[in-house]
Amino acid sequence: MSAATTPYDMLPPFTPALALGPHRAADYWKLPEGEPVELIRGRLVMSPSPRPSHQIISAVLTRWLLNVAEQSGGFMLAAPADVQFADHTILQPDLFYIAKERRSIVRECIHGPPDLVIEILSDSGARRDRVDKQQLYAEFGVAEYWIVDPREEQIDFLINRNGRYEIQPQVDGRYASPQYPELAFDIARFWGDVAKLLGDVPR
Repeated sequence: MSAATTPYDMLPPFTPALALGPHRAADYWKLPEGEPVELIRGRLVMSPSPRPSHQIISAVLTRWLLNVAEQSGGFMLAAPADVQFADHTILQPDLFYIAKERRSIVRECIHGPPDLVIEILSDSGARRDRVDKQQLYAEFGVAEYWIVDPREEQIDFLINRNGRYEIQPQVDGRYASPQYPELAFDIARFWGDVAKLLGDVPR
């Protein structure tokens, strides 16, 4: 099968794709480098370029998470970067973090679940992040999943408990990870930094 001549797939609008599609990692690796495509349960799914507000939020989070990685000895990357969970699933999270003890999964791409994945919602990808990817991240063992909603200025902090995510509380504008002490996040300061950079740019 030639990935170059294969049209990209559409995920169904309301329910996740349960049956595996026809594509596998070998097809994915034939795509041009930098292609905005993910392999989701055997389906090659393309995403449009993100809005400027998405990229500003990503930049602020990158600055914070890079500092965390430098201090802890862990590893972080921002998209585009491939994370291979299975032969039928390769995703490009907006940002992810791997604790020092698990840096061995960093090879030519990331082989296995990061310890933290962060996705920033967009108009076209919100359902994918909240349904399809959330199920996949839980299934494949991503310990923490943060979902950032730019329009609502809201972050859902999710902890993986036996293959299902549970929302964790925020206290006084701050979040403290119960699993990774280095992931202490000042929510109010974050949104303040984002607002300064965004100015009148629409969310």
